[in-house]
Amino acid sequence: MGHTDEDRRVTDFFQPFFTDAAFWGKVAYQGVWWGGFRTIDVSDPRRPRVLSEVDCGVFQGDIGVWGDLVFRSVDSPVTATNAQQTCANDSPAVLAPAGGFEGIQIFRVKDPRRASARDLVTVVGTDCGSHTHTVVPDLRNGRILLYVSSSGAAPEYAATRFGNSCSAEHGKFQVVEVPIRAPQRARVIADVPLGRSADATVANDCHDIGVLMNQGRRLAVCAGDVAVLFDITNPAAPRFLRSFSAPGVSSWHSGQFSYDGRVAVMGWEPGGGVAPECEAADPAVNKSIFFFDTRTGRLLGTWQLPRPQSATENCTIHNYGIVPTARRDVLVTGAYQAGTWVVDFTDPRRPRTLAWTDPPSYDPANLTLAGAWGSYWYNGHIYETNITEGLNIYRLRHPAVRGARWQPFLNPQTQLGPVR
Repeated sequence: MGHTDEDRRVTDFFQPFFTDAAFWGKVAYQGVWWGGFRTIDVSDPRRPRVLSEVDCGVFQGDIGVWGDLVFRSVDSPVTATNAQQTCANDSPAVLAPAGGFEGIQIFRVKDPRRASARDLVTVVGTDCGSHTHTVVPDLRNGRILLYVSSSGAAPEYAATRFGNSCSAEHGKFQVVEVPIRAPQRARVIADVPLGRSADATVANDCHDIGVLMNQGRRLAVCAGDVAVLFDITNPAAPRFLRSFSAPGVSSWHSGQFSYDGRVAVMGWEPGGGVAPECEAADPAVNKSIFFFDTRTGRLLGTWQLPRPQSATENCTIHNYGIVPTARRDVLVTGAYQAGTWVVDFTDPRRPRTLAWTDPPSYDPANLTLAGAWGSYWYNGHIYETNITEGLNIYRLRHPAVRGARWQPFLNPQTQLGPVR
């Protein structure tokens, strides 16, 4: 349908390429790996228009939004003594080796057309940083909760002036409370232990945390060393239910649910997203999505990427979202240089491909980081946040998504109902 028509070639990991995206009304908020985020007018999907660029902070830059509040993840210690100094983009030579700030930046963006680093309200240090975060509304208590994923427990350091520390024995995720009317009072309110799997494997951290809040089903799943399922009837105090995994998967990357809560949808990232893991000779487990029964943790089935990629295309199943409809169970996923895919998993034992885009290799002569970071269904269109290209927008005409719920906002990893 439309695109922002850009090309930000990635030569190292200290550059402002694009990461995840969130939506509020007709504005998209797109994270920037090394630099901040930007706002995009998507009122006309044929002509998305960049409104502002905010230069503030280092990687990973994943983004969340609630009203005029914008949340951004920082997953590397940076030298700072106050909130505004976290905007400084430390060069690789002066990155704080230990004891610097990492965690959540909170902005109040009253006008997306004029967003800037001056909109930074406060920061909240979180243990081992925030690789990404999940927005969990708790409106009865006038607050937004953020489930913070640390991804990895490194580097180790003692508590900083921002309250964050990092230990190799992490074993938890943290809950940050953001009062909607007083975001400057945001703070960590809980450590949530991840527990042990049936074979006594310790779940040390979460890469992503998927959340479902729909018609009485309130679940969260930590995608980490093992997948850990929680009851979040009280969203400020998640309660451990069970854990599960699959043969050949060393650590989970992403997790979501069918909207009825019966199926957990899990993916992982062999090669860290920078390797060509979808070649014809690669094992199926490297290029699959996994479907589990949430009541038992039993593996129900898998979907395998059906089109082999070349040795110059970084590829795994990366970030995805579930189409908000009760008619079918349908997901949309980005797969780096394999593009965007739409999968019907209404029968998780026999999932099927509905639609796809698979562009040619970004650089046929060299392996380089590029492609679809994440792809999401939002109000009748598929929005692909692309590492080098910015935002690509597609229309899908298929009966499986007919009647999908119109949403006033969308955050990665957060599924809110009801759907019909």
